[in-house]
Amino acid sequence: MDNRKDLRPVLVKIEETLGYSAEEKFQNLTLRQIIKLQHNLIVMLFKNYAFVRKTDLKSISEQRIKRFIESSLSKDIAFKNRMIGVIIGHFTIEEYEVYKELSSEFNKRILAIVKNRLKDSISELI
Repeated sequence: MDNRKDLRPVLVKIEETLGYSAEEKFQNLTLRQIIKLQHNLIVMLFKNYAFVRKTDLKSISEQRIKRFIESSLSKDIAFKNRMIGVIIGHFTIEEYEVYKELSSEFNKRILAIVKNRLKDSISELI
């Protein structure tokens, strides 16, 4: 029995409605929950990424940190794939079946959510 879903936090602000597309439902009921579950790891991965890139997040402005987040998750393919892997590694088999049909679209959604979470968590990065 796969109990991965039991580990995920419940997001009270997200309600299932009839107006959602299948992609929005997957994003809101699967991706967002997993990304929230993995938040601390995502923060640590980013801090390590900055360290390896010799970027001292404590010594640069918040605006430059946001640009660094944007750049790292847009241009560094290996880092981008690592972040995506941290999320898809928590899928059930059924969720992976949904993901693989529109993986490019879902990858964009994953990266957009992760970028926003990191930008909203700058205090945790420095």
